[in-house]
Amino acid sequence: MPSLSSLARRRLAATLLVLAATACAAGHDDAASPASSLPSYSPEAAVLFDDVLAPAVFGFDPEGRTPAKDPKLRDRTRLAEFVVAARVVTVSRVGGVQHHGAYELTLDPIGSALVGDRPAGPILLNVPATNPSYTWVDGAGAHWVGSRLIVFGRHYRDGRVATLHFRCEPDTPDMRAAIGRDAGLRLLR
Repeated sequence: MPSLSSLARRRLAATLLVLAATACAAGHDDAASPASSLPSYSPEAAVLFDDVLAPAVFGFDPEGRTPAKDPKLRDRTRLAEFVVAARVVTVSRVGGVQHHGAYELTLDPIGSALVGDRPAGPILLNVPATNPSYTWVDGAGAHWVGSRLIVFGRHYRDGRVATLHFRCEPDTPDMRAAIGRDAGLRLLR
């Protein structure tokens, strides 16, 4: 019969072995995780999917931008998982007004996707206080519900989870025409 100290040493060794195996497993991405096959959100990706709602979405376009001349639109269209017209359903404050909390926008896709696959459910966008669009969303508030816009979306890996990054542009005939011209480039991805 083993001594008490020998039994305690075995239990301690078994416990340490389990802890070591758990620590090693935590250090690697789970290959079965949905995010493991997604690209990382790089500075190059952030140029195209910058989580910004263009001021023109709110009816203000001081530069008079022409979608056909937008140098980023071609690559944004080519690399997006989806480009879809959507309607603003809710504008909700997350974190409270006193803390300058983020806004969470719920968008409902309208019709079929302009490019890629139409999202199955609503599109949720987070606009934190540090986002350049925050002031626009804050000013528009609930009055913005019902507005239409075009969402360019793509998921990226953020640790072990998938995070949607986006760019929103106004839903205009010029924007739709430019997207249609650029959509053929998706074959070159």
